[in-house]
Amino acid sequence: MQSRAYSITLVLSVVLATTPLAAQQALHYRVGASRPASHLFDIDLDVPPADGCPDFAYAVWTPGGYTLHPHAEDVLDVTCTAPDGARLQVAKTDLNTWHVTCQAGGGYTAHIRLHALARKTPYSADVEPGLIFANTVAILPYLPAHQDLAATMTIEPPSNWKLVCSLPPDGQPNTFTAGSWDALADATFAASPGLTLRTFTRAKTAFTIALTRKPAPDLDLDAVVTAHAKLAAAAAKTFGGLPFSRYLFLYKVGPKGSHGGLEHSFSTAMGIPFSALANRQAFLNEMGLPAHEFVHAWNVKRARPRELEPYDYAHMQQTDLLWVAEGWTSYYGPLLLTRAGIRTPAQLYATFSRHLQAHRFNPENRFVSLRQMSLDSWLDPSVPFFTFRSYYVKGSLSGLDLDLLIRASSDGRNSLDTVMRALLNDPKLLQNGYTEADLRFLAGQAAGRPMDAWFARNIDRPGYLDVAPALASVGLRLVPDPSHPVSCFTGLKLAPTEQAHPGARIAWAEPDSPADDAGVGEGDILLAINGHTGDAAGLRRILDRLAPEEPAVLTVLRGDTVLRATMTPAQAQPLRRWVVIEEDPNATPRQIAARNAWLWLGTQ
Repeated sequence: MQSRAYSITLVLSVVLATTPLAAQQALHYRVGASRPASHLFDIDLDVPPADGCPDFAYAVWTPGGYTLHPHAEDVLDVTCTAPDGARLQVAKTDLNTWHVTCQAGGGYTAHIRLHALARKTPYSADVEPGLIFANTVAILPYLPAHQDLAATMTIEPPSNWKLVCSLPPDGQPNTFTAGSWDALADATFAASPGLTLRTFTRAKTAFTIALTRKPAPDLDLDAVVTAHAKLAAAAAKTFGGLPFSRYLFLYKVGPKGSHGGLEHSFSTAMGIPFSALANRQAFLNEMGLPAHEFVHAWNVKRARPRELEPYDYAHMQQTDLLWVAEGWTSYYGPLLLTRAGIRTPAQLYATFSRHLQAHRFNPENRFVSLRQMSLDSWLDPSVPFFTFRSYYVKGSLSGLDLDLLIRASSDGRNSLDTVMRALLNDPKLLQNGYTEADLRFLAGQAAGRPMDAWFARNIDRPGYLDVAPALASVGLRLVPDPSHPVSCFTGLKLAPTEQAHPGARIAWAEPDSPADDAGVGEGDILLAINGHTGDAAGLRRILDRLAPEEPAVLTVLRGDTVLRATMTPAQAQPLRRWVVIEEDPNATPRQIAARNAWLWLGTQ
């Protein structure tokens, strides 16, 4: 740990569009972290007198998160002073906004202390010994009345630290530019003494790979660069080019359990554990994360649902198209890794098999459509199997299904790539955002036939996707998963209990299921099945071996009472059975050719 204090100074020059050029004044942000062990940013916001006395506020969410996180909740305290140093009255007018009572002539400086400790995630900000990291939307207040303004940001880390930022430099040391609050809020930066940087160029785009800690000696950084270069090339070919001249892959390296990513227009901030830097294979195992976030540079940051255009930092923004924004991104991420030659087709099939299994064994799909999942993403439900994040998994399968159906219907001339390129090449859709009606039209145009029935079946109504016909068009088939030879359906989801309790905790009993009919439910402790005991894993194996229509006796602990209930498992429905995707040995040459075209096999 360094003994001397350090700080980061951010200077934002904001020009009022309605003010004559000679009267334009700059906003100045000073952001320090002199006591990193306290995990506090010290932020000064200078509002010049010429800019009056505007309110300042913090965003209530981070674009890309689709959950409420009012960043004002991280503010410890606020004081304000006049240009002559006199103390001013400042008051919060709502949960996220402050009003300052200025002197005659206007202008003030807001002094803000803000807590930032996000060690395992890259979604907000982090101050700790050895690292300063931030998505700027999480730490900087903004002026709600003046969002369409240009800015510059100067970052001054300690002299022996390295710095990386997603914004373009303006020619001055450690100084970067942003054309508006949207651009500034979309930025991310990191500074640390162990920051490791690698660069490469692809199609005139300058890429930077940043690790906030020095990697283990066995990590082949050249292999890391090669993998990212292959990913960039595959994405450019898929979506019709690189829509930026720079891009930053920023890896926030943290402790065990670090995970997740947040997309930006010119970067992505990702959380990975230090163990991912152990060697080449450990890092390549993490490539699904940058692949997903990189796809977002096209899908969401450029092609965006209409409800998200423009971003509203003061309110949640609902859209019924997160199954595209996140779901299709979850489809394209692993697909690009195979197209790039980073992962094999078998690994791609395994990935989609896991998506399919997660989809089939999530009861939420019985009750909630993909459209509703998207709209409800902001909710925090109490129903144990309602997460409203299922649009990732089911959405990815919708992308797989629609892609292969368009390919089959158009005899390989078009695909989901065609739809994505149409979204990305239409200036009106880029400016205003797209709607589901736009998607229906573009999908039907690519397929050469109306796709309304597909949307009604898979997007508008609850249910489970049947991807078997689409997979068959490229010579793939679904076969029973040999590791889960389950033929029955119970509706039980088991979880480990606390160490003091034997058996398994019932996480849920699906409504209208055999378990529900037997009278057991969430919170009960399952002690035995037909007299056989075990932990959660052991009892799950016993459940898997039960035969349909043969009653089983469940021994359950509810509070202090031991109960016995008889459950009669049902026959598993076809779309809810454990299956895996594999190549069909009887595939025709036409199907194999379609598969090769889909995966770009033989074309690298």
